[in-house]
Amino acid sequence: MKKYRFHYPGLVHVPVTERYMGCAFTQKIVKLTKMLLSLGHEVYIYGCEGSDVPCTEFIQTHTLADVRREWGEGDNRFELGYDWKHTQFKHDFNEVRTPTTLKFYGNCISEINKRKQPDDFLLLAQGWYHKPVDDAVRLWLSVEPGIGYRGSYPGTPQQPHYRVFESTYMMHYTYGAENPSGGGPDGNYYDRVIPNYFDPKDFEFSAKKDDYYLYIGRMIYRKGVWTAVRATEAIGAKLILAGQIDKEIDIHKLPKHCEFVGYVEPKERTEPMKKARAVFVPTFYLEPFAGTHVEAMLCGTPPITTNFGVFPDTVVNGRNGYRCDTFADFIKAAQDVVNLDPYVIRKYGERFLMDNVRWEYQKLFNDLSNLYLATTGKLGEAYLRWGGWWHADGYYVDGSGSYHKA
Repeated sequence: MKKYRFHYPGLVHVPVTERYMGCAFTQKIVKLTKMLLSLGHEVYIYGCEGSDVPCTEFIQTHTLADVRREWGEGDNRFELGYDWKHTQFKHDFNEVRTPTTLKFYGNCISEINKRKQPDDFLLLAQGWYHKPVDDAVRLWLSVEPGIGYRGSYPGTPQQPHYRVFESTYMMHYTYGAENPSGGGPDGNYYDRVIPNYFDPKDFEFSAKKDDYYLYIGRMIYRKGVWTAVRATEAIGAKLILAGQIDKEIDIHKLPKHCEFVGYVEPKERTEPMKKARAVFVPTFYLEPFAGTHVEAMLCGTPPITTNFGVFPDTVVNGRNGYRCDTFADFIKAAQDVVNLDPYVIRKYGERFLMDNVRWEYQKLFNDLSNLYLATTGKLGEAYLRWGGWWHADGYYVDGSGSYHKA
């Protein structure tokens, strides 16, 4: 099996550590790094002081004092300077980047350039946010490895850039958004969909269920909190809610059948998940992936979801959960979940385990490495474009490997 070297910029707002697995970007970096190491690759992580993810080498780019100065509220109970468990994570969403972000960029670029080799991979967890690093480092094998956000960017013949999407919805949305008119968008042969991935040690299976339902996620309207509340109210069932508080929903005014338990660490989710009759994931917006519903499956618990975004990819009605189009569907699904087999549900969830998904990444990196060797070696100065390799002398190789005059 081919082995590769990866340069992986972390995050500005938090260290790369399992302490902040409530941050979806942190989860991806931590788990993808573990998968790459398990396959024998080298991984170089660049990020904030306090990062402790296993890697070949960690290179510090900025300090926790920088983070506290930028986003802290003076709360010394937390190393970030604010109570992130009862609010959203704070980040740099300014058009003009903060001094801490600029420091991160500068140190990432400098340190990667010291270590890089021409056939190394550059992994970018946050799309446009990390693009200044991509632009300055200019590694040919530049990849966004887990796009579940709307800030991705395409490559060019002069600077290739490849993309992995969490779901077919996210891939098609991105291509469409980048090509709003003109006969429809084109795809890219080397982009692909690889789902989110989960560590089996974090989730415990149980075939025995208790008499309650679970909602776990941010306490915002668009996550469908009130759908879960009203559906369980309609059938006279208890609902446990967990997640980061937001000002949109007053947790003190939830109906009596609801119990709010606050933020739950990812490793602590397995206990309420494995005993719930079902987990509500009734998000209004188009979910790029919604990891909670797969976490539920891994516990043998069916998810009850909306019928758009990622869910048509992952939920088979009447097998591992229910997708709903109306409020009446949510009520019926909450009643019908007792008929589903927890062992079947768990089996569906296993498709997303790290030990399985890592091979999809290995194929991706093999494909891109072969492309790199072809374009920079056998074909000289060539670039990928529209499914083929453009050669400097005006010829190109199409997706089937045929050589043509441009």
